[in-house]
Amino acid sequence: MSAAHDIAVRTQGVDISFGSGETKVTALQQTEFTARRGELIMLVGPSGCGKTTLLSVIAGTLTPQAGTVEVFGQRLDKMNQEQLTAFRRKHLGFVFQSFNLIPTLSVVENVMVPLLIQGVGHAEARRRSLIILEKVGLKGREDGKPNALSGGQQQRVAIARALVHEPPLLICDEPTSALDKDTGAQIMEMVRELSRSPDRCVVVVTHDFRIFRFADRIAEMEDGRISRVVDDPSTIESQHHG
Repeated sequence: MSAAHDIAVRTQGVDISFGSGETKVTALQQTEFTARRGELIMLVGPSGCGKTTLLSVIAGTLTPQAGTVEVFGQRLDKMNQEQLTAFRRKHLGFVFQSFNLIPTLSVVENVMVPLLIQGVGHAEARRRSLIILEKVGLKGREDGKPNALSGGQQQRVAIARALVHEPPLLICDEPTSALDKDTGAQIMEMVRELSRSPDRCVVVVTHDFRIFRFADRIAEMEDGRISRVVDDPSTIESQHHG
């Protein structure tokens, strides 16, 4: 087991259900999940197994009915909405499958949004955004609109926006599902590279077995629980190819 200070995310005994009576759906049951600092861990499993719900719990957008949620030593399940919002703003970056870019803003303005929300001045926010856009290979595209970019380029903008405020936890929900194989691999290579920090943790939910090789570990989910954790992702990838 890794030392306690290496743990970035830990859920213990987490229960979440929706509805009641005959319409009650159990999304998570006694879910135990651990992610470490300095790693990229993938959550995989069939649709409806609870992956996105667990992601929402880790992100503090869903509060469990039972159990504890700890992110960087802080108990999310004990926080009120105001505390959770402040925590997310500082500690979390999100990447979604649908990019979620604002079409009326330029590329650099999209990336600046998290910094402006934090109260960073406009000039400094632009300076920092230009630096990370260069890192993700979009130098020269900063002042164009997102709809002038390819899907892969738009996802690069989304990643730049997620990382511009240097959050210790990066959460990616199906980041390659809208992309072809080669573009998806490029995006994951970049996420892994940008995330290589001893204090950063990356959690990726995916159905895309082609990107399993980019994970340090893979947690498989079934029926609202983590069924197993694989320390060598290549063993799972070979099963899919075999």
